[in-house]
Amino acid sequence: MSYIDQLAEYERLTSTTKAAPEQAPEGASLDVDAELARLAALDPVAYERARKQASERLGIRAQILDQLVRAKRTDANGAAGNGTVMTLEPPEPWPAPVAGAWLLDELAAAVRRYVVLADAAADAVALWILHAHCHDAATISPILAIVSAEKRSGKTTLLDLLQQLTPKPMPGANVTAPALFRAMEKWRPTLLLDEVETFLSPENDELRGVLNSGHRRATAGVIRCVGDDHEPRRFATWAPKALALIGRLPATLTDRSIQVALKRKRPDETVERLRLGNLPPLLEELARKAARWATDHLAALAAADPATPSGLHDRARDNWEPLLAIADRAGGGWGERGRRAAVALSGDGAVEDRSIGSMLLADIREIFDAEPSAEIVSDEEGQITRRIRSADLASALARMEGRPWVEWGRQRKPITPTAVASLLRPYEIAPRTLRFGQETPKGYDRRWFDDAFSRYLQPHQTATPQHGNEFNGLHQNQTATSGDHVAVVNSHKSLKNNGCCGVAVGSPPTGADDEWDMDL
Repeated sequence: MSYIDQLAEYERLTSTTKAAPEQAPEGASLDVDAELARLAALDPVAYERARKQASERLGIRAQILDQLVRAKRTDANGAAGNGTVMTLEPPEPWPAPVAGAWLLDELAAAVRRYVVLADAAADAVALWILHAHCHDAATISPILAIVSAEKRSGKTTLLDLLQQLTPKPMPGANVTAPALFRAMEKWRPTLLLDEVETFLSPENDELRGVLNSGHRRATAGVIRCVGDDHEPRRFATWAPKALALIGRLPATLTDRSIQVALKRKRPDETVERLRLGNLPPLLEELARKAARWATDHLAALAAADPATPSGLHDRARDNWEPLLAIADRAGGGWGERGRRAAVALSGDGAVEDRSIGSMLLADIREIFDAEPSAEIVSDEEGQITRRIRSADLASALARMEGRPWVEWGRQRKPITPTAVASLLRPYEIAPRTLRFGQETPKGYDRRWFDDAFSRYLQPHQTATPQHGNEFNGLHQNQTATSGDHVAVVNSHKSLKNNGCCGVAVGSPPTGADDEWDMDL
């Protein structure tokens, strides 16, 4: 049927059903399923023109109608079993200008209404939602990493909420790399992926690479060969992304993320239930107002150069720049709130992106400072230094409470000197033959670590027991507080006081090429 015929058919049908349901003849009823099927068959232009009257006739909001119609659409041939055609529609901008501070206040309040999380985390989510609308103004696109220690902590609820508030949302609980980069090339969606831990494994290098590539606008793309002649083509991967999972992302994705930690609700904590079949009109209104604010301020955001807190490392500064530009532009105290959230979630005290390599360096530094087997010696030139045998270093690591070294590798046995040497190889540190009295075993001199310590560790920084648990699968969560500062620094006792150490649960991946372990 042609476009004109479709419009004529629509006019013919609606001319007899324009009356409100209560005005319809007695006994008459509207076949909702048939009406949805008819709307699904219209092309985008015809559907847009029919959308408002159809939603009024069916007694549902236009946004819900869109979702029902999308579910009804089949592929272009109408063949069963081939999935449904996807259409991602941006929200219609609000007709009047919107105050940015008010909008961010409302977005943060909406997040806290349905999800248990710290104030700093709610502020970060509100800024990220507006970043999704202002995405064309950014040069960096941080991933919103929604993590928890256990299921039923609100991750899916937060993703459902983001689906109502972000432009062109594309939710999913599984995706392949080819489908992902083709979807981003076609729609520039807001990607909302749940249960990421089930399909983003260390072996899924291609998918991880596609997600990594979308961090910087200048390099957001992948090259693939297409067609019978295998012509190389570039597929854009520049799109806002939110990933929800139990545990933590691989190190390279964590480095490109702003991490929001969720906790299961206590009996004394109350939040409203987000009912997808009965969404409050405020959510659609906020999405439209966010779209309008983005339209009005896009040029100013593209030219912004916001100051970032000194407590952030270089990659964290990159991640927060587009959000802080939005906070400064919104005003109303949001510049300060955004910076407090940045320090709380991504500052040096949070240490959420510690790799297994930097954890090892921090533990070795502590062993050199506190372990009796690290002997103080005078070298051939009379300089005082500390040295430790390779076997003693591995043994001291395996005694550290809350670390993965006690059950290392697939065999879940204490880490060996060979495994320690393998982990240190990327830092250009290797054991050598050293003299300890009359013995000449393999060992390490503390001076060989000075360069790595200065590059990869903060001064006097110590890896926390929390991170050993995260790596082994325990995934302890950051404590949520009522204030804006939520970074928690766990204390770490000296090795001298550890005595008999506990056993860390779980088995980390092994191998120097494993990105989950060895991202430096």
